[in-house]
Amino acid sequence: MGKEAPETIKMIEHALKVLDILRERNQKLGANELAKICEINPSTAFRILKTLEADGWVYQCSDKSYIIGEKISFALEKDNFYLAAKEISAFTMQKYTEKYNHAMNLIVRDGSSCYIIQQSRTRNLIDYVPPMYSELPFYACAGGKILLAQLPIHLIDLIINSVEMVPFTQHTITDPDEFWKQLRTVAAQGYAFDDKESSVNGSCIAVPVYDHSGNTIAALSFSGFISVENPEDLLVYLPPLKEASAEITDNLFKCWKK
Repeated sequence: MGKEAPETIKMIEHALKVLDILRERNQKLGANELAKICEINPSTAFRILKTLEADGWVYQCSDKSYIIGEKISFALEKDNFYLAAKEISAFTMQKYTEKYNHAMNLIVRDGSSCYIIQQSRTRNLIDYVPPMYSELPFYACAGGKILLAQLPIHLIDLIINSVEMVPFTQHTITDPDEFWKQLRTVAAQGYAFDDKESSVNGSCIAVPVYDHSGNTIAALSFSGFISVENPEDLLVYLPPLKEASAEITDNLFKCWKK
């Protein structure tokens, strides 16, 4: 036992150094790069990374490099969280787009702006959705309503008061009081519509994507519906949207189930 303890402590020291390097560099690094920086054997670095990955301390990207994982970066490093969410959600979104033949958007909020960070497109020549990384008006898109609905009241007030609610169509909500009513409805029902509010003839439906604690971290939408007379008709897509959202959460925070 006396011989094993120093070796165990050494491995812990190596693991902490690996985490520290990933945190400080705030960029993707491969196992061999980390081994060189930490001055440890590549096989040791690989074993450490696989152990840390299994428990959520690091996350392995699709190119086999590593970043800080959900137990640290998803709370502290927004860029790392977006990278992981973007990669993990892509597989789920493409699967549901192929099944239901409608584009999907994964939307996040940064201050008073909302952005599409992942997207799955149909094979149609035109699918009537804004391109990736588009900035969306929070008050005129379903995803924006989802992202604001569960926020503290004082923060919602700050966000609403920080922008001029400019109309995009005759259906755009530009009255803060009316928008507040929408948010209360969205918070109660758990989904939101864009009913020709951001484009003249377009509609979409969105639901929250949650973290392991039930906090909204993103919005997921089926988008690109044209000439929908009654937005309630889109409720047929609510069950698959919720399924896709739950799958993204499970894959993103799988270590928290343990």
